[in-house]
Amino acid sequence: MRCPDPTKLLELIEQWDLANAMGDITAYMGTRVLADREHEGWLTIIVDFGVIDPEVSAAEEAMRHNDLPTTQAMASAAWALADGPPEYCNFDEIYRTDR
Repeated sequence: MRCPDPTKLLELIEQWDLANAMGDITAYMGTRVLADREHEGWLTIIVDFGVIDPEVSAAEEAMRHNDLPTTQAMASAAWALADGPPEYCNFDEIYRTDR
């Protein structure tokens, strides 16, 4: 997403992390926000989900989380801070150095 002043966005995400850390157990693991060094104002937001039920993939956990009213409200608030619509990508982790 493009966000010329990410201060409010970062505050929103920090509040989101605190609310989810204190809420019911979910597969939500955390959020990372990356600023593009070559394109000022461009951010990549990575939201990580894990597996808590072997019968449910992390991708399915993420989709379930997306359907929650609180998730929809937070996303709407985040996109209101952006210049233009967000671009969504969905990835499966296939390698991580720390494993």
